[in-house]
Amino acid sequence: MTISFDRAADYYDSTRTLAPEVSERLTAEILRLGRATPETTFFEPGIGTGRVALPIVEQGYAYTGVDISEAMMAKLRQKLEGKAHRLTLIQADATDLPLEDNAFDVAIAPHILHLIADWQRAMDELRRVLKPTGVLIYFHHTTNKTATRDAVGQQWRQILAGYGYDSGFTGGVTEDVLGRLQEQGATLETVVVAELSRESTVGSLMQAYRDRIYSHMWRVPDDIYPQALADLETWAAQAFPDPNVPITSQDNITLTAAYH
Repeated sequence: MTISFDRAADYYDSTRTLAPEVSERLTAEILRLGRATPETTFFEPGIGTGRVALPIVEQGYAYTGVDISEAMMAKLRQKLEGKAHRLTLIQADATDLPLEDNAFDVAIAPHILHLIADWQRAMDELRRVLKPTGVLIYFHHTTNKTATRDAVGQQWRQILAGYGYDSGFTGGVTEDVLGRLQEQGATLETVVVAELSRESTVGSLMQAYRDRIYSHMWRVPDDIYPQALADLETWAAQAFPDPNVPITSQDNITLTAAYH
């Protein structure tokens, strides 16, 4: 199943904000790992609102992005209104790219492969549109198949399991992707760009579940979600009587560059 982020277009950026210094460091590492020169061409599937692409585009690089969500790409177009750029946007599925072979120097895969059931085909497509000496830059997913970031997420996973629903990702997460790259003979370079500490409250986390703002919540069947949410509400009220109790989650921004 292909997941469109149309429903998240209006709030997506507010849930993925990076501090300016982190964004600058991330862009610098992408350019370094990609061995970028002024002539380097970039490609990104699932480009969305341009959180990763925009700083690179603004430096004048040629950049092509695809996404199945026109609403997400519309937000990116708005950010570039009135600015000179070399960005090309195409509505397409990452498993069936309408692009020529050997077209790009660098392909960037930020947090998309875990959303794609046929992630192996998406990887094959990335390899196809890359030049033979091209570089694939993969963003590690923040959780593996079983991990969650906080106590609320852990309880949510247990509740869903009680309803017979497997809340694990349908696509490829970090261990899958890196393993496949190694099998293909790629030389890998991994770098931790930043260690992030995000603080929220139990109340704000619970509101996110009520609003179903993240893609892992969209996948839960509608005949399960309301009762599972009610169970989570009951648990949260007992475990955290004060909804203002802070909860801190730790994330890393980690990149692996694959050289063939």
